[in-house]
Amino acid sequence: MLEHLADLGLRPEDIDLLVCTHFDVDHAGYHDNFPQAEFIVQREHYELARSGHPRYAAARAHWDHPALRYRLIDGDTELLPGLILIETSGHAPRHQSVLVILPQAGKVVLAIDAAVLERLFTPDRKAWPIENEEQLRASTRKLLDLVAREHVALVIFGHDGQQWQTLKKAPAYYD
Repeated sequence: MLEHLADLGLRPEDIDLLVCTHFDVDHAGYHDNFPQAEFIVQREHYELARSGHPRYAAARAHWDHPALRYRLIDGDTELLPGLILIETSGHAPRHQSVLVILPQAGKVVLAIDAAVLERLFTPDRKAWPIENEEQLRASTRKLLDLVAREHVALVIFGHDGQQWQTLKKAPAYYD
């Protein structure tokens, strides 16, 4: 991630706002590299992680660094015009996905780990062992409804290697 930023001529110090979807190690392992940023996270997720939940221990040194600043939110929140955070529990308690409204590309949903693969983006999906199946299905239905209602142009799934090959990569971008 730091190399990708450098390719764009950016340094961690240039980033002032970061959306934290959840504290699994593959999503929170670089937080301490962004001491100037304000991190936006769901309050209940942050409190669960801070309580010592073992799932988030591997990355704790990165996301619980004393220099980091967090803004805690509750539920769906319009963070900025065109940037809406969507509470999508299931993969993790109070996980959040993101709806971005772009001038040319239109509406884009970053499902993150609410739907890790496109083939799992169905209302009757099964959960993995660490997930809450009832919440995961409710969040999947919530995102599916959002995609239909808002005529979302693109949904980006958290760990879909096949989809990743088809997406624009920096320096190309969706505008």
